[in-house]
Amino acid sequence: MSSFGSSVIAFGRALIAQMRQERERRVLLARYPDVHFQWPINFKVDDYSALSIAPGCSLSPFSQYIVQKHSSFSCVSGKLVMESGVCIGMGANLRAAGGWIHIGRDTQIAQHVNIIASNHLFDKTTGRLDPARWDTVKTGVTIGAGCWIGAGVTILPGVVIGDGTIIGAGSIVTRSFGAGLICYGNPARQSPST
Repeated sequence: MSSFGSSVIAFGRALIAQMRQERERRVLLARYPDVHFQWPINFKVDDYSALSIAPGCSLSPFSQYIVQKHSSFSCVSGKLVMESGVCIGMGANLRAAGGWIHIGRDTQIAQHVNIIASNHLFDKTTGRLDPARWDTVKTGVTIGAGCWIGAGVTILPGVVIGDGTIIGAGSIVTRSFGAGLICYGNPARQSPST
């Protein structure tokens, strides 16, 4: 194929992607008129019954939200729920597929935070990763009300964070924490002062 033909195909793909994003933007604005969206935001939703964003939420630009209620990789439904007053920072990556993500009211999530509801299945007996299946046991992430999740934090499947807990910047959260704590590190641990 000539370079001209390749350029035409690339342009066509880019145009189709832009049209999909514009359609998604119109759907979001119509469904959630009291949510503050700062574009560009990338939403991929297969079923809007699995997405709930309360009034008063604010979603910053360059963030990505994957919501898959039905996935060929998992029998667990994906769902994303944001209660009122949730603020999501720039460049966040929320993946509610193969599990749920529930964020409590007035929780603040800084820039470049990753929240992952499900992960690939890893067979400990063989030491192999199965890229075609997700873990159906350790799924979902629940973040309580009034939490602060610092910049660059990654929260992995199966984690519950209690109300008012602070997770320090750059932390990798692999286990659950109760309410009113300060936690940080890789892996995240409770601060000795709380």
